[in-house]
Amino acid sequence: MAAITPRADRVIDLINLRDGGRYLDIGCGTSAFAHLLAARAGHTEVPVCMDLVGEPGPVDLVAWPEKLPFPDNSFDHITSLYFIRRFDDDVVHAFAEEVSRVLAPGGHALVLEVAPVVSDRLNRLHSRLLSGGTHEVDLRGWSRMAALFTECGFGAIDLVNVGPFLVPPIPRVGVLLRHIPGQVD
Repeated sequence: MAAITPRADRVIDLINLRDGGRYLDIGCGTSAFAHLLAARAGHTEVPVCMDLVGEPGPVDLVAWPEKLPFPDNSFDHITSLYFIRRFDDDVVHAFAEEVSRVLAPGGHALVLEVAPVVSDRLNRLHSRLLSGGTHEVDLRGWSRMAALFTECGFGAIDLVNVGPFLVPPIPRVGVLLRHIPGQVD
């Protein structure tokens, strides 16, 4: 699993998962990585795993990214790994607003996605490899990702590196989103 997923300890550290609190994974797929992160961090609470569909599961709930079915400030830790490339910019921006809404003060969210490269030919190949038979994917770099998350109420937006992708060798972009305790929008 290490060859195709980000380094678990790095993700745990970025979202402060060892600190306890509620954990949400958006776009969880099989939810295996979210459960691995929680167990490895010694997190006693089971993560809430949400996706667009219930398969391959297990998924706790099915919902659209721009309408998260949770009250404000519900989660201290949020991950969304390789999920938003399926959506256009308007949906990603609405998703960012929802992540900001459900992220508690002092909370950390990590959005990780595949990044474009300089070569158009490689980008087309990467898009085909990553589409999995669905519609075309949108590979966004750091500047586009940051722009989509700006003005959504986060106290800090940082570019982060979680290490190289081994299989397939495609670059990634990571965005760490935080709410600063006591900070008012």
